[in-house]
Amino acid sequence: MRLAAIYIEEHEYLFNEPQTINFAGRYFYKFLKDANDITVSREENKNFIPNFFNLTNLETKVTNITAIVGQNGAGKSTLLDIIRSEFIQHEYALPQSKSIFLMEVDDHANPLVLRNDFGKVYLNTNSKKSPKTELKGELPKTPQTIYYSPHYDYKFNPNFDDVDNHDISFDRLVEKDLEDLNNKDTNEGGFPYSVSQELLFKNSLRQIQFLSSDLVKKQEIFSNIFHLQGHYDPILHFRGYKENETEWNTPYQLRHILKLINDKVKNEIDEWYLIREFHEDSVTNQLEINQYILKRKVIRCIVSLLYHQMERENSFLQKGHFPYDELEEEVEKADAYSAFLLFARHSGVKMSSDRITNVFSQSVLEALLNGIYRAIENADDEHSVTNESLKTTTNDAIEILSLQRIFLNELNSYHIKFYSNREELVIEDNRRIEEFINYMPFSRRMSSGENSLLNFFSRIYDFLHSNLKELKFRKLKDHYILLLDEGDLTFHLSWKKKYIKAILKTIPYFFNELENKPSLEIILTTHDPITLSDLPNPNVIYIERPDYDSASKILDFNDAKRPLKTFGANISNLIADSFFIENSLIGDFAFEKIQETIAWLNDKKNMKNGEYHKSVIRLIDEPIVQRKLAEMFDDKMQVNFQLNVIDEQINRLEELRKKLNS
Repeated sequence: MRLAAIYIEEHEYLFNEPQTINFAGRYFYKFLKDANDITVSREENKNFIPNFFNLTNLETKVTNITAIVGQNGAGKSTLLDIIRSEFIQHEYALPQSKSIFLMEVDDHANPLVLRNDFGKVYLNTNSKKSPKTELKGELPKTPQTIYYSPHYDYKFNPNFDDVDNHDISFDRLVEKDLEDLNNKDTNEGGFPYSVSQELLFKNSLRQIQFLSSDLVKKQEIFSNIFHLQGHYDPILHFRGYKENETEWNTPYQLRHILKLINDKVKNEIDEWYLIREFHEDSVTNQLEINQYILKRKVIRCIVSLLYHQMERENSFLQKGHFPYDELEEEVEKADAYSAFLLFARHSGVKMSSDRITNVFSQSVLEALLNGIYRAIENADDEHSVTNESLKTTTNDAIEILSLQRIFLNELNSYHIKFYSNREELVIEDNRRIEEFINYMPFSRRMSSGENSLLNFFSRIYDFLHSNLKELKFRKLKDHYILLLDEGDLTFHLSWKKKYIKAILKTIPYFFNELENKPSLEIILTTHDPITLSDLPNPNVIYIERPDYDSASKILDFNDAKRPLKTFGANISNLIADSFFIENSLIGDFAFEKIQETIAWLNDKKNMKNGEYHKSVIRLIDEPIVQRKLAEMFDDKMQVNFQLNVIDEQINRLEELRKKLNS
């Protein structure tokens, strides 16, 4: 099954005349309206190759992939919205235009009608006995779109907000990640986590769950894409703040106990550093030492957070509280861990002469420390533990990141405890401590392209597993149309080359985990010519819109403006033809400067600014253009500048030759 064609009679702001969009199925379709009925004619797509886009041996098959291109504002995303509108079962999702959707099913000779906003739809059969046959809409499989966009564009879409439950765009994801932020895990002043903390936490969980799934562990395709080495384990990095040289704002009563804890940490680490020197060849002892030192480093990180929070701004130096005189003997005998728990249990803020409020609850800090310590102790080799990082399991990583959120929320309420007037709390809301435990998917830092692709995979995985595979809140469909709105936007050129192949080799595995093994097709928008070089020309839909005062137009296959070459085509032709670039393939600034020099060269009377235009010619890196302009310069100025240009080009070629020979 595949979406074959769409006929749109009008659109409120995009089209001002009927448009036909063909998706390169077995046939190309044309629509003719007579009164309120529609007659469809078709011709064979000679470039159609069955199973051309199947790169896996799975039950889930990719039936087609189509790209939509056009200038900014031409309507690429709007066209995706028109497609989405058919698949949203909600009373507020009103149709954006009168249209017809045709679907091709491989074991059906004629297309089937998915959507029809007109009267009857007939197929022109070119038969004398029965020139027309009415097209029906009884699909053997139920299709559904899934919409993805990787960038946050602040788009408010009145047709889809809160109605498209198959929307995994970044806009919708941010809204979903933050929807309960004001109602859960707030501090006692009623203030939630910062937005950045919440978004980072939710995104990290999606990445962890995807990378730890059987889908990744059992399929080599993902390790090939991310160049993973061995088994994936989440890596947690512990980062604190630099030690304070001064303590201007930390309450007097808390300074001594915090310094004492830091001193205990330092002494215990120093002792084990000495031990490590004598046990370098012992793997067991080395692991034990690494674990011990990291535990102490974690305490140091948390103490640095406390200092950093109090040192930000604090005019309440007399309001700190810690009963050191009562606990002196116990504190002196305790190790760093026990002393820190004593601090958590007894430190507080004096709200009045007879009332003391804890800075944060002991249970929160103890749960965080114990969760981290337990994960450290579970490490099974010295390479899993360093002085600042821990390679751990999925469950431990999720637990630790969750405990960190709770602890940071308590810590971020520190200043708020001093205020009795709630109106002043707004001022303090931006004094937040961000996370000190950072999650990384791999031992090495990912490129931006890898991170974008990982986010794409993890969001699809999270959606399918949360909504379709396990909980089954939504009924499974037999065919999914994946709408990717500029999914390659942040990729480097080397990743853009991999984009089409990567999604064709991976996405079927996600859907193949569903019980019904649905078929799949992909419709994407792009501004990238390399992406088009992976697609046959009929699989590219061109939208032209000369300017914002003009209506958009779908270029028909017979339109003289429609580019003819894409699949494996020359990249310069793709850029010039496929993306409606006028005048030149260089930047407008360079183009204008060169045009300015050409105008000066052609003005035989103007002999001023010769050195300036000679410098511009020297800057040009296209050799033929540079030599021609140098020739024109010589003709005008009666000099031999062209010879200098040729000598410089020869020198560059000689340098290139030396590099190639070596």
